[in-house]
Amino acid sequence: AIAAAHAVLDRFEQTDLLARAESIGARIEARMREWAASSSLVGEVRRLGAMIAIELVKDQATKEPAKEETAAIVRRACERGLILMPAGTFGNVIRILVPLVVSDAEIDEGLDVLGACVAELHAQVV
Repeated sequence: AIAAAHAVLDRFEQTDLLARAESIGARIEARMREWAASSSLVGEVRRLGAMIAIELVKDQATKEPAKEETAAIVRRACERGLILMPAGTFGNVIRILVPLVVSDAEIDEGLDVLGACVAELHAQVV
């Protein structure tokens, strides 16, 4: 058990995890901001380090929560192998927090699925 703990601490010392968290967060936020520019469903994108959230709304002006649309995106993503969970008081937020050891290719793969789901729902509601 002690050897395992030392291995974990060694990993922390050898890897700049803070920089990796910032890199992951910036990569995901950039993609979500692209969706916000092209879809009225995206009400807000929030980020703190590698923790990112996208809030979905029915109306940009009123910010009415898009709970049903969020559920549909989560369902479609799951059908394509991406597991998401709705969050927030109104169930219209999708939170992303990936492990810091995730590869950029894996992030992009998940974002491709999520982005496609957002675009499909946007096309249905517009």
